[in-house]
Amino acid sequence: MNENPNRFQQMCKKLKSSGYKLTPQRMAVIKILSERTDHPNPEKIYSLLKKLLPTTSPATVYKTLAILKKLDEVLEIQYSNQSNRYDGVKPAPHPHIYCKKCKKFSDLELLLHGQLIEEIKDSTDYEIESIYLSIEGICPDCKSSVS
Repeated sequence: MNENPNRFQQMCKKLKSSGYKLTPQRMAVIKILSERTDHPNPEKIYSLLKKLLPTTSPATVYKTLAILKKLDEVLEIQYSNQSNRYDGVKPAPHPHIYCKKCKKFSDLELLLHGQLIEEIKDSTDYEIESIYLSIEGICPDCKSSVS
């Protein structure tokens, strides 16, 4: 469930204030991203979009994702050997956990994430711009289906 019910309006407002047109196609992509917590990839977004607007092209999805990423309104999650996933609900960098079997991505609430950033800053004197922490394993559903 979306933790921020105003996320759709926030994203639309940012696009409009940045000079982008709010076309029906862009608004539909934003709606999908603002409501989904499963971190969909472009192919999933496109399949959902086609149900709403059948004449839309995949390029529309990719262009909209590029704009949203540029405006820091979506978090792009890169994972080896898969297409990138996108988080429009929580666009700030945060940790994720990934099931290697069912390919499910989930947000991971770690209190130490903020502490880790501060520790890295202190020990390296870097200005940290972003941090990507991804943990992988087998989720409880997949683990119980194997047993």
